[in-house]
Amino acid sequence: MKVFGRAGRTSRSLSIVGTLAIAALGLSACASSVGVAGTVGGQDITINRVQASVDAITAERKAAALPPDPKATDLPRNQLRFFVLSALLKAAGDAAGVKVTQSDIDGRRKAILTQLGGAAKLPSALANAGIAKSDFDTYLYDVAYEALIGAALAPTAAADSSGDQARGAAVQKAVLDASQKAKVSINPRYGTWDETTQDIIPVDTTGGAVKKK
Repeated sequence: MKVFGRAGRTSRSLSIVGTLAIAALGLSACASSVGVAGTVGGQDITINRVQASVDAITAERKAAALPPDPKATDLPRNQLRFFVLSALLKAAGDAAGVKVTQSDIDGRRKAILTQLGGAAKLPSALANAGIAKSDFDTYLYDVAYEALIGAALAPTAAADSSGDQARGAAVQKAVLDASQKAKVSINPRYGTWDETTQDIIPVDTTGGAVKKK
């Protein structure tokens, strides 16, 4: 089991990271307010917050002596997606009647450190996964919310891969429901929302001159 999904953040969708597609989240109109990257349920995700994560990841990769990220230009878009999905997961948890506690977070942090072989290895692992140290708690909350929501909404699911699929589908549906109730928007500088892939698609600045293969 991998501790972290590889983050170009197309892969780091959250906790069941890379294995659980979070369904069409329905990001709608653009968040055009100055300094706002996106909004979820009326709460702003600022451009400064997104950029701070991008800068931290870049610096932490350098400090860990990792090679330059070939997808570094995708980081702002990927970080915004991370924060949007995190907010929707929290809303889905509220609707499911579950709440992540500090004990949940502490337990998950301890499990990750044990799996890595100690706290000294955490900075490199986070940098390699594209998770800023400052976002680690948010990541842990996301992981915990997914587990609690899945358990609450699929209580009879088996403790095997079929059960994982059932719990994953339950989380998927819960996040979709939350997104439909929240008024979510995204600043066009980050692209447009694709409901099919649950991703932020970059704006084509070439006027169609460059075709995707």
